[in-house]
Order: sequence, then structure tokens, then C-alpha cells
Amino acid sequence: MSTSTDAVKRRAGRKRDPRVEPLVLNATLEVYALNGWRGLTFDAVARSAGIGKPAIYRRWESRELLLVSAFNRTNFPTARDMGGLEADVRDYLAQWLDWYSAPFLPQAGSRILVDCTNNPELDRLYREVVIGPRGRAARQVTRRAIARGELAGDVSAAILPDLILGGMFFHWAFSTDRDDPGFAEKFERESTALVDVILRGLHSASES
Repeated sequence: MSTSTDAVKRRAGRKRDPRVEPLVLNATLEVYALNGWRGLTFDAVARSAGIGKPAIYRRWESRELLLVSAFNRTNFPTARDMGGLEADVRDYLAQWLDWYSAPFLPQAGSRILVDCTNNPELDRLYREVVIGPRGRAARQVTRRAIARGELAGDVSAAILPDLILGGMFFHWAFSTDRDDPGFAEKFERESTALVDVILRGLHSASES
């Protein structure tokens, strides 16, 4: 067997470096958060990650797939069954507080909402891979509460995540003090108060 054939077989059988993917995906979110869709190039990500560009091309065939993969591997909040409505909601809130306190995630998350409106492929992938499964899990919180008798049967499954996510996003987006040292603590207080109001409202609606 020739030396060149041996080299090809070694390359074909070589295991991928497990450090590459997390480095690239973390760098993708940072580059995107700072520079937006136009600045999200494979060159920029490679420089930020300290990785050769061919390693990125071998794993992700498009910028859309790269960005959606980056979002999918984050601690993107996913509603869980914690045994009761309030426990479910408090756990979901805690996950979102972690999200908003992470570097670059809230900035990247607000950008992709806009970019999906102008990029059908990005929108399709983001909904299919990230938003679809998490949205279904979030709606299950209300459905479980109805099944347990904690909420009335006519409560919309979408209203709970809509109120929580909408309220938290608008508070974050329109805050002028996000760079202040005490913002994270203030954001947690305000978000907790929001959830308290939402839960009281849902219980009151179910009892009336």
C-alpha cells in the first residue's frame, strides 16, 4: 500500500477534535452579538475562535446552520415538569434569568428575531431547531396545570410563555441601565414581580 493511500486513510479515520465545536459556537454568538448578520462571516468566527476556517466549513455548510447550531447548544430555556404550576413557572423564570445574565446571549437573541424576518432559511431553521421544541415545552406548562386542576380548561396554552417572555424581553430591551453593576439584581426583582402578577392573574381567572 502506498504512503499516499495510508495518509488518506489516516485523515478519513481521524477523530474530530472535541474542542473545536464549543470554541466555534461560542465565538459565533459573540461575533453575531457584536457585529450582526452582516458581520457574521466564517472568517470572523475563525479568527475569534482561533480555529482554521476549513474546520468550520467541514461542520457547518452555511452561516444560517452555524448560527442556529450555536443557539441550540446554549442554555436556551426549556420548560420542565417540576410537579406543579408555580414550581414549573419559577424554574422557567430561573432559566431565563440565567440566559439574560450570560455574555452575548440576550444581544444575540434580540438580533435574530429581526434577522429571521429578512432571511427565510434562517427563520426556518431557527423555528425548526430552537423555537419549535422549546415553544411546545413551554405550552405544556399550562396544559399540565389544566390537567392537575390548577387552571381552568379555557386558559390558552400560549398565554403563559407569551406573558413571561414578552414581559422580560421588553423590560430588558427598553432598560437604559443595562450596563450598570446592579442591573442583573434589578432585572431579577422585576422579572420575579412580573411572574407573581401573571400567576395571580391566571389563578384569579380560573376561580372566577
